[in-house]
Amino acid sequence: MFGIPITERGHRIIQDYIKEGDTAVDCTAGRGEDTLFLAERVGSSGTVYALDIQDEAIEGLHQRFDEAYPQVIICRANNRDFEGCLALEGRGSAPQVIMYNLGYLPGGDHSVTTRVEDSLQSARAACDSVKRGGLISIIAYPGHPEGAVEAEQIEAFLRALPSREYEVLTIRQTNRSASAPVQHLIFRKK
Repeated sequence: MFGIPITERGHRIIQDYIKEGDTAVDCTAGRGEDTLFLAERVGSSGTVYALDIQDEAIEGLHQRFDEAYPQVIICRANNRDFEGCLALEGRGSAPQVIMYNLGYLPGGDHSVTTRVEDSLQSARAACDSVKRGGLISIIAYPGHPEGAVEAEQIEAFLRALPSREYEVLTIRQTNRSASAPVQHLIFRKK
């Protein structure tokens, strides 16, 4: 678990909670790295919803997934709108895994970031929507102004979740600056 990017660490943990045929949501699809991981785990009998609001991301996701991964449904949506995407597609299956990689599009316009209000609303909905025995992963990036507020508010929300229903694990590198990424894993108890 050491010496690897935070996203890879998350994938290694999450892989034990998702299997062929499951439903998953990538609430901040961006370039599609988490989407690809989820698509490979759920296989052709599962479904992955990939959400993003930026044209550049949506176009790239279509190029990457439309033909090779028909189980990926791309939605032009804010991260708070994933429930609407599931309903619009008529599949309605509760997700086993929901992933967030907050912040801005890698290599994109850094002034366009996820917003704390949207992320909090989405995290609340995710906690209600994820299957029992399912997992939510939220990676926050406090290294930019909006990200610092977002990381603080997300952590406060997660601290208040009832422990009888959720188990929350936070992973941060203690000997790095306060601006280093932090990952939260939220397990909904069975």
